Amino acid sequence: MAQDGSNIKYYEPINLDSSFIGKYCHIDFGEESFGGRIIDTIEIKVKGQKMRFYEHRKDNGFNNWFNEQYLIRIEDKNLVSTRLQNSRIDCLTTDKIYLTSVLRYYANESPIDTITVFQHWYDQKNISKVLIKN
Repeated sequence: MAQDGSNIKYYEPINLDSSFIGKYCHIDFGEESFGGRIIDTIEIKVKGQKMRFYEHRKDNGFNNWFNEQYLIRIEDKNLVSTRLQNSRIDCLTTDKIYLTSVLRYYANESPIDTITVFQHWYDQKNISKVLIKN
């Protein structure tokens, strides 16, 4: 027998309140991507530069680990890959979720010592689920 595991809780964006401010999250935007069924892409402005990302989801209903959910930048022109990870909820309004997020850079799947911290937001109408690290 095997034991399943998860450190994620899934919420509808409308069910978030001020108690979620400061919590780490991953935003499932567009269509629900549970189990990697649908992989969406999104454009996010990072310090004035538009970057396009796609969802990396590794959750199957049995093992769902927060650190395995992130966004990967499309069109990195060098050997370094860029991942949007560790988003923290800063503020909630009736129509937006404001976050502080971290871009981490990887060479051959190994992290390098550079990160970019930035603030951004999502329209709640474009969010399928909010995955909260617990």
